[in-house]
Amino acid sequence: MKTRRAAAAGSLAGLAVGLVALPLSALLNNTVLASRGGSTTGFQATNVVATARVAKPRGQRAATVLVIAHRGFSDIAPENTVPAMTAAAAAGADLVEFDVQRTIDGHLIVVHDTTFSRTTDVATVFPRRAADPVGSFSLAEVRQLDAGSWKGPQFAGTGVPTLDELLAAMQPTTTGLLLELKDPELYPGYETTVARALSRHGFTGSGRVFVHSFDAASLATFHHAAPTVPLGLITEDGAGNVPTGQDSWLGTINPTAGTVTDAGVDSAQARHLKVFAWPLDPSQSSAAQIERLVDDGVDGIITDNPILVRHEIATAGATTTPGNGTSA
Repeated sequence: MKTRRAAAAGSLAGLAVGLVALPLSALLNNTVLASRGGSTTGFQATNVVATARVAKPRGQRAATVLVIAHRGFSDIAPENTVPAMTAAAAAGADLVEFDVQRTIDGHLIVVHDTTFSRTTDVATVFPRRAADPVGSFSLAEVRQLDAGSWKGPQFAGTGVPTLDELLAAMQPTTTGLLLELKDPELYPGYETTVARALSRHGFTGSGRVFVHSFDAASLATFHHAAPTVPLGLITEDGAGNVPTGQDSWLGTINPTAGTVTDAGVDSAQARHLKVFAWPLDPSQSSAAQIERLVDDGVDGIITDNPILVRHEIATAGATTTPGNGTSA
């Protein structure tokens, strides 16, 4: 006989399949989301799985666990595009995470990889430049790329967004931002340009934006440009390994899920740092991993599928926010 968690997992898998099949226009309709199970109040699942772990008492867990959409709702829409971000907002993500790089002519764009080859048709548009770095393209050249067709024909023609375009799309929503300064060593001085863009769109000092990076020096530079924006250090070494002297201006430590431990979370939170865990690979997004992260007391979970993770957090006995809407 199936356990309740197994039955719930089956229901959630069906939900994911259903969301993939939805046209984007339907996904952005909250009524459709609720009818497919997108509302946490409309889905009941009870955790009856016994584990060998000793969970933290509720009073020692984070009051709420933030659901952070990794490159937007990237399970069902092309990553780091405006459709992925607005889909995440419609799905109730607390924050959307995305990566910022710079074109050769100084424009900030949203893309993860160091080349365009995986997520665009650059090999077709610029056959001899498929392996060229992102920073070698002008904005006019980037505008020629299709960043959606690889995910599905319904996304054909979706472009690589500029940071300004993404911020303009997210500004009317209530969803927060988690902006990654991506490979900043390739773009000297771009931290100030990013800070100016956030200010121009009203995000600086709004309480709606975090900035994080693997590069502590880049974060320090950004801090000087925008001292009110909370900063996070991305790490693969665990939540407790914060370099000395950096915790005075850090707000979060963001380790891979597989390195998170109860003691590491306790150590970070004792230094007044929030812990946002991110999946290094799909196995770190499993129901068991989400339950473990909740038990360890993390403050946020970065995921490709915010709806499924919201349900898993609730199943693990923690609370989430009610879910953000698409308008402020």
